[in-house]
Amino acid sequence: MKLRMFLSVIVILAIQALCAQSEQVLLRDLATARQEHKLISQTNLLIKLADLAIKQKDTAAALKYYDEAYEVCVQRHHWQDQIFVASHLAEVYSSSGALDKALQWYLTALEITRKHGDPNRESMLHNNLGIIYLNIGSYDKSLEHYITALELKKKAGDKTGIANALTNMAVYYIRTENYQTALQYQKQALEIRQTLGEQSMVAATYNAIAVTHRHLGNIQEAFRYLNMALDIYLRLGNTAKIASCYNNMGVQYLFMNDLPRAKEYYLMSYELKKDSSDAYSVLSTLNNLADISLKLQQFNDAKKYLDLAKPYLEINQYLDLSKSLNKLYSEYYEAMGNSKQALEYFKAYHAANDSLFNVQKQNQLNEMEVKYEVLQKEKHIELLTRNNELSKRNLIKSRQLRNYLIIIITLIIALGLVLIRRYRETVRLNRHISSHREELRNLNQDLEKRVQTEVAIRQEHEQKALQQSRLAILGELAAGIAHELNQPLQTLSLTIENILFALQDEPSGVDVLEKKMSYLFEDISRMQSVIEHIRRFSKQSGDQSQSSFALRECIDSAIALVRDRFAQCHISLQCHYPETAIYITGNQYKFEHVIINLLTNAKDAILDKRGDATPGTDEIRIEVVLKKLGVCIHVHDQGCGIAAEHQDTVFDSFFSTKPIEKGTGLGLAIAKGIIGNMNGSIGIDSQQHIGTTVTISLPIEPESSV
Repeated sequence: MKLRMFLSVIVILAIQALCAQSEQVLLRDLATARQEHKLISQTNLLIKLADLAIKQKDTAAALKYYDEAYEVCVQRHHWQDQIFVASHLAEVYSSSGALDKALQWYLTALEITRKHGDPNRESMLHNNLGIIYLNIGSYDKSLEHYITALELKKKAGDKTGIANALTNMAVYYIRTENYQTALQYQKQALEIRQTLGEQSMVAATYNAIAVTHRHLGNIQEAFRYLNMALDIYLRLGNTAKIASCYNNMGVQYLFMNDLPRAKEYYLMSYELKKDSSDAYSVLSTLNNLADISLKLQQFNDAKKYLDLAKPYLEINQYLDLSKSLNKLYSEYYEAMGNSKQALEYFKAYHAANDSLFNVQKQNQLNEMEVKYEVLQKEKHIELLTRNNELSKRNLIKSRQLRNYLIIIITLIIALGLVLIRRYRETVRLNRHISSHREELRNLNQDLEKRVQTEVAIRQEHEQKALQQSRLAILGELAAGIAHELNQPLQTLSLTIENILFALQDEPSGVDVLEKKMSYLFEDISRMQSVIEHIRRFSKQSGDQSQSSFALRECIDSAIALVRDRFAQCHISLQCHYPETAIYITGNQYKFEHVIINLLTNAKDAILDKRGDATPGTDEIRIEVVLKKLGVCIHVHDQGCGIAAEHQDTVFDSFFSTKPIEKGTGLGLAIAKGIIGNMNGSIGIDSQQHIGTTVTISLPIEPESSV
């Protein structure tokens, strides 16, 4: 043990030597910064010097450097550093027992923080002020600052800060012996820390709750919370906290008068903390072990623990522990029958007791002085605050009046300038209006002519587009028309040949000739019908007139024109009609144009999907469905389909998914216009590689019914 103490002294001396060397370097840099008027460097160097002085336990030097740093921060007008240094000055004064000075600096920091609006720092300062007021016994002020800190943390939504503020509130109520209220705040803090998952802080809260339960006499609850705290510290491997839990366990068992168990836990605590740098904690545990050993009449153990504690007292002056250990030494020697030694330690105990009493008395006097000074300073601060507020209000009012006056004068001048400018503008505009009125009239007339011309041109373009589409369809149907005319021509040729052969062989009867001639007239009528239909389609599809026509006959006529062409491509056309005859209003040949366009698109989609594959028999299906309010014509194919991104644009003029040599991009645009003129609508539903369904919805004539 003596060797360990010697090594500790050597280490401390080495650290002090290094600190002295660092201090010289910092002082040299500070002198250079002052010569060069570098205020930021001066601030940083003074703070480092103050921190170094704190490590060396040189409170006076630390206060000196921090005070100089604060003055530099004021010169720089850097409010964040002012708050930082003021807070550190308060901490140093607080640790040295000068609570009135600590309070003054904390209040200074709080005033700056409020002025610049930093809620996070403000809550910390309120918390520190609560601690100061609690230490000087001003409990009402302490509670006021603790509550303010808690409200700020809640407003900021800082859960960790809220838990810390609740813990501080609990400390206040423990100091005022209101243990039930303290327990409520501790449990609120515990709930938040459990939610955040801060295991170390959860364990610390368990430990604090255990102490509160011990004060309330709830021994079982105290043990339960201590065990929960111990379990967490064991998982975290926090030796210092484990030792603290064992020590609290010893206190619990001592409270229950179970001395052997109390000694067991004190000993476990000592084994963990005996190599710790926390001398006061080690001494406290040795004191407890010696006291328990004497009560158990284990005198050898008592002497061992007292001897282990003695070297600590030679280095550290702890009056309360010194008094307790001298009393235990006296009791030990009295039990051993060594009255002389017992008397010497008893005298030392009384001397320490008197010294401690004097210290406590002095502390009480200091606290009373601090309370008085605090009250005086609070009154002074309150008076200054009121005066400042009054001055600020008067200053604000005068500034407001001045600003209002400036604004009013500015507005009057601006209004005058605006009125003058508006008057000049009005005169100028009147002159221009009178001079340009005739020009505007001429422009309007010219514009009307241009509009009429543009409308005529557009109508002409639309008619040309319709004609181009019609010619494209006629070109597509050329093969089918040729087939329609070729078949009756062949029949005519064969019939005429038969008549010639019959006349050459023998004169034919009148009946035979009449029969043959009827065949000829039927075929001639058929050709005339086809030619007439083509003529009307090519001519009357440009007509704008509308009339009632049979839907089925129109669709069948369109199919008749393309069926043979589609059959050559191995594509069949299937039609499904309702039994009821359906009549619609419109241009029959334009509607036929729409059906042919849709069928042609369906054929191209099937051929595109088929590609170079061996042709099978594909199908295009036309389905007519009669509704209550109209009729729907569905044209469905199993072709290549249309991509989703193109389905909204397929009805636009000149848009086509076909190659330029196969499509003009006008077919669906024209179809949409024709169906729109018939008070109907056209839509498309397509899936790539599956097929497309085009749906036409039209109103029906009254004679059509479901």
